[in-house]
Amino acid sequence: MVHPAGRSERGAPLAPDLETACRRWGDRDAITYRGHTIGYGELWRQVTALADAYRRLGVRPGDRLISGLRNCPEHIVAIAAAWAVGAIHVGADDDLTGQELSDLVAHTEAAAVLFHPRPGTDDPQAALRAVARARPETLRIVHEGTPDDGDLVLSTLLEGGQAGAPIAPLQGPDDPGLMFLTSGTTGRPKGVLETLPACWAKMQFFADAFRPGTDDVHLVYLPIAHVFGLRLALIALLRGGRLVLQERFSPTGALRLVTEEQVTILPGMPPHLTLLLRALDPDLHDVSRLRWVISAAATLPRPLAEQVYERLGTEILYVFGCSEGFTTQTTDRDEILRGSVGRTVFRGPPGTPADGTVAIVDPENRQPLPPGEVGEIAFGAAAPVRYWRHPDVATDGWYHSGDLGRIDEDGLLYVLGRRKEVVNRGGLKVTPAEVESVLVRHAAVADAAIVATPDPVLGEAVCACVVPANGDAPDLSEVREFLSATLARHKLPDELCLLDRIPRSPLGKVDRPALRSLVVEGDAPRQRLRPR
Repeated sequence: MVHPAGRSERGAPLAPDLETACRRWGDRDAITYRGHTIGYGELWRQVTALADAYRRLGVRPGDRLISGLRNCPEHIVAIAAAWAVGAIHVGADDDLTGQELSDLVAHTEAAAVLFHPRPGTDDPQAALRAVARARPETLRIVHEGTPDDGDLVLSTLLEGGQAGAPIAPLQGPDDPGLMFLTSGTTGRPKGVLETLPACWAKMQFFADAFRPGTDDVHLVYLPIAHVFGLRLALIALLRGGRLVLQERFSPTGALRLVTEEQVTILPGMPPHLTLLLRALDPDLHDVSRLRWVISAAATLPRPLAEQVYERLGTEILYVFGCSEGFTTQTTDRDEILRGSVGRTVFRGPPGTPADGTVAIVDPENRQPLPPGEVGEIAFGAAAPVRYWRHPDVATDGWYHSGDLGRIDEDGLLYVLGRRKEVVNRGGLKVTPAEVESVLVRHAAVADAAIVATPDPVLGEAVCACVVPANGDAPDLSEVREFLSATLARHKLPDELCLLDRIPRSPLGKVDRPALRSLVVEGDAPRQRLRPR
């Protein structure tokens, strides 16, 4: 469906809340999903109906409401309805196991959990059944599934709630409205608390960079359960554009939606962009309406950025940040092609984490390092980071990210990976992201990641995990020769492991614990440079 014609208001501030957006653009298309489109008026009707149902069920301000839904309009409705009753929205992956979901419900003492059954499994509602056993007092709301005794049905709540009731802003400016779970790829996830004013400020910071308008069509396949997907989805609606949702990413499916829905704003983490460009067929796909690609989460290699500029014909907004809300960004082509994630002094709304500075510090003593030296990335923090049932985190006005990086003489920031992921190869430190960014340029490599493996001499060896492209697998000597043109000798892999896929998080980050388990503890064969 083509977005209704109308004058764009590109670059105007975001609507102050979703209610204002829905009333301002009530007769326009809001969300397209599975070929069906609902308007802004219908979206707000569903929000008020669910909010009324929540109140009748006893949900109170400050309660935690877990949304374990896939990308769908009801996920947006659930987020806004939680805010409408003053509750805290908690995003959760829809594929959590029973133990994981039960642990999350217990940890947050959630008043309700919205659940999307997993089709194609032996027991699609096993995880929700585990919640019922572990914490029966939590409301269990099922979407697109057959409920067990005691479960509620989301569609029934949407139909039975009183629509159109006035909504009062129940959160104070310092009360949390969202809880984001950290990715958990380097340890047990924590719940980051964020107020609604802070959420709006960060979304405005993004929107100021690519200036969305009412004529834009935004595709979102990144999970709305995560912070970046949620922000991109809400930005589309708060500017009166149309949001096109894809449940799960597939390159052919995404390109079909780009073509049929005339998408103008496309998200794309580097692994997604690689797959999209490989699947792009000019005879089948029309990308002529695209204006922007918005990327984040992993290093954007120069050859990949060049292909995006050339083949998709878009500009790129590259975002670097964390669930805790600290962010840099750049749209400058020269900066992106140099591998930078933006400048170390940036301006957003005053007094928010989007307005501040970045420094590189020694990881041990936290003293500033000069330009060019590698250290830990630290963000200026005007206030402590708030976690659910964890101590607030701030040290002398700085938030220490755990990421490694450097700042050049021009004040540009470069990210080199996580401190905990560094391979200690005989006392020489190798950052996986640096090697990965070069390795994925090899013509025979479809995807790649670096992991440390035990070595009796070096302590840790560098293992290159590679998914072959088109079944044409490179060998270890070929990989080392290719990398040697760019990287120092100690950064070259000692081992090569061929895999069918690289385990990644929903946002495209390498899942390091899963990869390490697969390679080190599993039986995946590895080529070695020499006998160990």
